[in-house]
Amino acid sequence: MGETLFGHTGAAGFEEGFESTLATNSHHARLGSKEQQDLIKVAAYVRVSTLSDEQEDSLENQTTHYSRYIRTNPNWKMTGIYSDHGKSGTAASSRSGFNQMIRHALEGKIDLILCKSVSRFARNVLDTLDTVRMLKENGVRVIFEKEAIDTESMQSEFILTMMAAVAQEESRSISENIKWAYTKRMERGEPRFHRLLGYVQEDKRKWLVQPEEAEIVREAFELCTQEKSPAEIARIFVTKGYKTVKGNKEWSGTAIREILKNNHYIGEVLGQKMYTDNHLSHKSIRNRGEKKQYLIENHHEPIIDKETFQKAQLMLKKRAKPNKRRDRKQYPLSSRIVCGGCGGNLQRFECRGVVTWRCGKSVKSKDLCNMEGIREENIMTAIIAAFENKYESMEEGLPISKVIQKMLREIKNVDAKSDIEYNQLRGELESILHEENVAILTGADEVVEELKTRRVLIESVLKEKEKWWELLEADFSYRINASRKLENYSVKNTTLEELLEELKNIEYLRAWVVRVKALSPILFSITWVTGEEIEVELCEE
Repeated sequence: MGETLFGHTGAAGFEEGFESTLATNSHHARLGSKEQQDLIKVAAYVRVSTLSDEQEDSLENQTTHYSRYIRTNPNWKMTGIYSDHGKSGTAASSRSGFNQMIRHALEGKIDLILCKSVSRFARNVLDTLDTVRMLKENGVRVIFEKEAIDTESMQSEFILTMMAAVAQEESRSISENIKWAYTKRMERGEPRFHRLLGYVQEDKRKWLVQPEEAEIVREAFELCTQEKSPAEIARIFVTKGYKTVKGNKEWSGTAIREILKNNHYIGEVLGQKMYTDNHLSHKSIRNRGEKKQYLIENHHEPIIDKETFQKAQLMLKKRAKPNKRRDRKQYPLSSRIVCGGCGGNLQRFECRGVVTWRCGKSVKSKDLCNMEGIREENIMTAIIAAFENKYESMEEGLPISKVIQKMLREIKNVDAKSDIEYNQLRGELESILHEENVAILTGADEVVEELKTRRVLIESVLKEKEKWWELLEADFSYRINASRKLENYSVKNTTLEELLEELKNIEYLRAWVVRVKALSPILFSITWVTGEEIEVELCEE
């Protein structure tokens, strides 16, 4: 019997199959023959689709397994373990770790990718095949451990197609099984309990009325029947300091409207209000008769009587406006301007040609945040001032070519610096994990506690850094476009005026600007792509 960090496996287990795959291909030059001097750059991809404790443990086990496996091969050089937490494999677009790994592979930073199984890589046949073919065209191999598939072999193409199809079918089957189980429970009159304001679950007893929260629900319905709009009710609740079901005091008109429309408060449960169109898109669609619905009356103790509920529905219908759905536009600064007062995101508003950014919490109520709206032109002025401050050598007579080289070098070094930082932290973590395992086996309890403290510290640093790395990864396209422009400038006689003119383009500036913190309508803190912060205060008019 073999033993791995995934658990015990039989002699024909997937790890031994994986070992034999590598042995079969050991004659190939890329696997490190005696004549070859360069080490093979190897990475691994790990993914779990939910954030449950069991799957988090599986993710850690996969990470530890591949870290140890790669580092113990003398012909290999570890380039990173790429991971996605709580991300479905049916769509590659939502997996930042996967996308970063593919980008690094195409940049020549990876020669070989290891993955536990085809289903971990992707559950979408087209994504799997297109990605593998693209990698193969660029000289990058993928080895799937469980299925013992090596994409270096042309014979693997058919097998891979079949396995990818099986993975996609497995995803569809799981989705259908979940739907079937849900339907059967609804037919038996056993709806799933979801925590909502006014009801709690204690032990195995569900749908118990929570008195304090129930009073808030009753007040919402009472105010509605008094012709208060959901937005007005939200502002009243914020002023009174009521807490939402999540424990915060940030109420919105949308949240109030959802309470007022919820028939759970009259003791009913209506099943399948929404449904998922297909297992690949995961898109939820409001059920307007396309699917069967299940109404369970007198299921639990009501908080609101039916007469009050119907009055509230009439008031909501009276206030309803025609649904003018528009695709939500994304601006270069969306989700990157934060309020220095409350930490909320600033939202973009346009009125009569004037664009302002307002704190989302302030829009809901001044009791949540009293930050004033900020004109976009002020934000742009602050960013340009920060840029000129950073590259003040532009005005010190330095040749433009040198300035361009400096700017180009800075944005090109961002990804390399992040990769080095990640690998150092991951290496430290792996080392401590190994020492901790040894200490546990030898019974050195005092050492175990010390190592655990160090491990938790590094894990927290990694978790915090990952947020920053995700921001940088999302800005990759801005850096690429800015690099191309700078490279074009470097081969022609660009003037200072031309270089400064480009600063009017926010998409160009975003290559350097990661975050803007609005401390006041005239005071800003700009976080640079290098991590440094520059504070800019504008002159009051």
